[in-house]
Amino acid sequence: MRALKCGALVLGLFAGACNGSPAPESGEEGEVGQVRVALSTPGPTYDVSAINIRVVNAYDSCYYGEAVAEATVPLEEEALPADLSPSGGENHPFADALFVLPPGDYWVCATPQSEYGGPSSYCYTSEGYVSVFGGSTVETTLVSHCSAQPNGGLDVIAALNSPPQITDLDIAESKFITTCEEATITASATDPDGDEVTYYWYQVSGPSWGALSPDGATATFSAAVAGNYELGVIAYDTWGYGTSLTFPIHVSLEEECGGGGGSAEVCQTGNDIGFGSPWVVCDADEDTAWVSANIEGYFHIDLICQELGYAAAGAIGGTCGNVCGYCEGATSCERPGQRFFDGGGDCGVDELGRYICYTVQWECVN
Repeated sequence: MRALKCGALVLGLFAGACNGSPAPESGEEGEVGQVRVALSTPGPTYDVSAINIRVVNAYDSCYYGEAVAEATVPLEEEALPADLSPSGGENHPFADALFVLPPGDYWVCATPQSEYGGPSSYCYTSEGYVSVFGGSTVETTLVSHCSAQPNGGLDVIAALNSPPQITDLDIAESKFITTCEEATITASATDPDGDEVTYYWYQVSGPSWGALSPDGATATFSAAVAGNYELGVIAYDTWGYGTSLTFPIHVSLEEECGGGGGSAEVCQTGNDIGFGSPWVVCDADEDTAWVSANIEGYFHIDLICQELGYAAAGAIGGTCGNVCGYCEGATSCERPGQRFFDGGGDCGVDELGRYICYTVQWECVN
């Protein structure tokens, strides 16, 4: 412990006092005793590296009073000894300054500072009144309270969740329909946990995209192109956890839905919705249309026929060279050649249905 000059003010962390002793000769320090204790490691210091201690007259303020004495002292490397702490705490960081002052009443201010010299962002200025008497040293304590971030509670609830179960699927009137009919599908599902169930309907596959109209647990489906379709439904709970079920719908061609009514016009043009290839109408009436590639390309023939107002494509053919003709001189929609379908040009099926390719022509029918 440091030697103390009597007739002085010692600022530490907790209050105490010392008795008078003979003054040492000028330039020397009187040693009043030595205490050896085991010092502990300080607790949190936040952003504080030093403490500014100012002594002003008793009736002045910390912020506006003129300093009678002032010092900025770094925090000690060890913690405040427990026997100097009224609370008995063993880990309080502290700083200590000794001033020699005339007897009188004073106001003392202690401001924690960061390493950059400004006031701490966490620990606040502490201040207090003290009296200094001749021939003795008063040891007083100022405590700066720091605003630590409080801990918060965490209460974890872990719940189990089961997906809904699809219990029934009703297709009315039948899963076998024609291009002139629609099927009404109703799904039933329950949730083991009692959650609300919602439904999502979708098409998995088919020769073209049918008209699927969902409405909660019910959906209607129709298709203008004959073929085998696969649809699906997912039952979701409120957590977004779902169970799916797929099922088939079979569509057969019915040539007249309400008496035909194709609306194609000769020399009408367009582009395939999937490939962008250009086509042209060579001849047309209410019941049939003759359509040709305008140049080589790929064509979803059923979709193009439906776009022109017909039920689907019929006969196909031709890799023999002409627009609106077959293996002959220059032809066009304005000067068509022979209408001949040799069955050639079939190139496969994709998500939009079957398609033909290269130099081709086909017939649309109701």
